[in-house]
Amino acid sequence: MSLEFYWYLPTAGDGRSKAFDQLAPAKDTPNTTIRDLRRDHYTNIDYITQVARAAELAGFDGLIAPDDAAGEASWIVAGLIARDIKRPKIITEFSPGAGSAVYFAKKAVTFQRYSGNRLGWSLATSTDAATRKALGDFVADGDIARRLEEFLIVSKGVGSSDDFTFKGEFFEVLKGGFGGPLSGWQLPEISLSGDTSEALEISAGYGDVHVFELGTADLASKIARLKALTATKARTINIALKARIFAHDDLDRAALEAKRAGFENDAQTLTGDYDSLAEDLLLLGELGVDRFQLFAPHSLETAYRIGEHVLPRIRQALRKAA
Repeated sequence: MSLEFYWYLPTAGDGRSKAFDQLAPAKDTPNTTIRDLRRDHYTNIDYITQVARAAELAGFDGLIAPDDAAGEASWIVAGLIARDIKRPKIITEFSPGAGSAVYFAKKAVTFQRYSGNRLGWSLATSTDAATRKALGDFVADGDIARRLEEFLIVSKGVGSSDDFTFKGEFFEVLKGGFGGPLSGWQLPEISLSGDTSEALEISAGYGDVHVFELGTADLASKIARLKALTATKARTINIALKARIFAHDDLDRAALEAKRAGFENDAQTLTGDYDSLAEDLLLLGELGVDRFQLFAPHSLETAYRIGEHVLPRIRQALRKAA
């Protein structure tokens, strides 16, 4: 068994972000050739970059820039941190309703060229109609899955051919694809999510990673079902588990932090000292989880704690079991 660990970046803030954006007023820059107009204005983007560096130093395998209506744009964040971190993969989360599948594929190929093929996509659309409409997306609830499938067909098609044609209900392309320096590049790893039969079918056909949430009912049986579906299509898929986490060297202190944050006894939250968390994650790995996608209300220090104390325990146990 091998396990990967990814950390969610706080694109929508984690209790510090508003303060950072108000630390200093932006100053006028008389020289227009200066690239960074913030000068001494420390912003939330600086903090997100700090979290990304911490996760890299702490040994995480990847980073995720989540798509949040109230947060920073995930694609911009991913592009910014790609220059600052060298090793972890970078997943950008977005909705297929945000634009052209061809344009997203082109952005992905460009990102791959300049990041060493480190980009991943996490595709998800809000199930709340009001939230979608506020973002200019008026797709009906019953059409979300079909649009996702078309997006995947088109993006994969133009990424692997320079003469791709497709006409669907939501996307259409005529003799599209990439040539020249954009041709021949590896497409992003595709992460999909959901626990409905429809979601599992789409992942079985197109996904590289399927993300379940901690607390999903009958998780082991859903993992088994998805892997069986994928096998019928002569494909393989990795399983990821998304979880909020509170970690401390003292179990009571971890529980107190979870309680103060309002996540006491929350089904989507892991709480514990370093030994117990390592044991919990290893047990979940035995259910078929290949990757853990973790986040916390206090992102910076928790990433350090997990990387310094929990990941080494897990990796040592895996080495002994090998």
